[in-house]
Amino acid sequence: MQGSDDLSDIGKFGGNFEIENPVPRPSSNDVDLLNNKLHAMSLKSRMTLHPGADSMRIIQLENEVRQLREQHLNLKNDYSMVEEKFRKQEVLLHKLTERYRKELMERDEELRKVHNEMVDLKGQIRVAVRVRKYEDEKNEDICVVGENDIKFDNKAEYHFEHIFNARNDQEMVFGQVKELILSVLHGYNVCLIAYGPTGSGKTFTMRGENNENLAGVIPRSIQFLLEHSEQQLAAIGWKFNFSASYLEVYNEEVFDLLDQRKKCDLKLNGSTSSTNVIGLKKVQIKSIFDTETLMNLADSYRSTASTGCNSQSSRSHAIFQIHVDAIHSKTGQIAKCSLNLVDLAGSERVKESGAQGERFAELTNINQSLSTLKRCIRAQMNNSSHIPFRESKLTLLLRTYLGKGSSKTMFIAHLNPNDVAETKRTLEFTKELRSTNLGRAQVQK
Repeated sequence: MQGSDDLSDIGKFGGNFEIENPVPRPSSNDVDLLNNKLHAMSLKSRMTLHPGADSMRIIQLENEVRQLREQHLNLKNDYSMVEEKFRKQEVLLHKLTERYRKELMERDEELRKVHNEMVDLKGQIRVAVRVRKYEDEKNEDICVVGENDIKFDNKAEYHFEHIFNARNDQEMVFGQVKELILSVLHGYNVCLIAYGPTGSGKTFTMRGENNENLAGVIPRSIQFLLEHSEQQLAAIGWKFNFSASYLEVYNEEVFDLLDQRKKCDLKLNGSTSSTNVIGLKKVQIKSIFDTETLMNLADSYRSTASTGCNSQSSRSHAIFQIHVDAIHSKTGQIAKCSLNLVDLAGSERVKESGAQGERFAELTNINQSLSTLKRCIRAQMNNSSHIPFRESKLTLLLRTYLGKGSSKTMFIAHLNPNDVAETKRTLEFTKELRSTNLGRAQVQK
């Protein structure tokens, strides 16, 4: 480049960039040492010599002083030239950096647009199905046909976004929902709901276990968001802040699982059609280790019990929320959205569960709230003017993510083939889900 700051000489942008023949910067100590030496020689040349001193010595000293002066002048000139060359190279490097950053931002915008258009093409409510391993491997009531279709009772066939069979592990499940979760970093609300009868594996899918291979959607989502925001989006000027909250709906009351199960009240926001949870605790997340601490704390407070259908049945609906605040350092663009990971309590029938007393009250509230959820979905599917969100605390909390144009939403329906009747009911409801269009989601600011 010969010291030029003309960007036309750079060549095709995108390759490796190196400054040709970088000049080493002279140290200020070099100049000081030379000055000291020059001063010492000058003093020496002025010393009064005794009579008879060798005159040649005087001439030699004068020549050395002159040479040192010339060296000093040349070094100053060289230093100025190097300073100027470094200045030009720094300006050039700055221009290259800005150009590269601008191109990355343009590509990111294009990728965001393409990604979200692709996700929206799949239908606003997406449905996947996960089949739990069942006792009778020769069970002919349910048959997985490829990755998208499932057949029940050798008659009805259902089509979904994806079918996870009993051999699919946690990593494969997350791989299918990852593209939806990525939309959170683009400023969209996202809601992922685990639905199905009790004992079908919903909590395992969402929570998983404290084991890297068995980790569920919640810890994998947080790790994905942290890594992608730091490794990809920070380079083009985005700065993200993540915080989490965790609540449960138990017997039509809302409790904060991160604040010693404190009871919380709900407040409706008419202007935004959202529901605020008063006093809900939010905890900042900076690493995956923060998540493990929160999950273990919530586990100690969540309502579970043994029933005739499940020895460790969740008696409440749990909602884990990741709140995202983002700002772009160059443009000032902001995004404020959330990822909602919902582990619904499973539906039960009184006869099979043997529920009495407290267990019966829990079962009744669980079934009523799930019934309200179904009616809300059906009302939207039929374009009804009234959606009964207010009839349950669960649907009040979820209405922001089931409303028109407010979220990208996906259900993972869980099937337990050992329970034929519940399997059929689940398949029929999730079929209705796929027919429900909430409209194109909007970026939240």
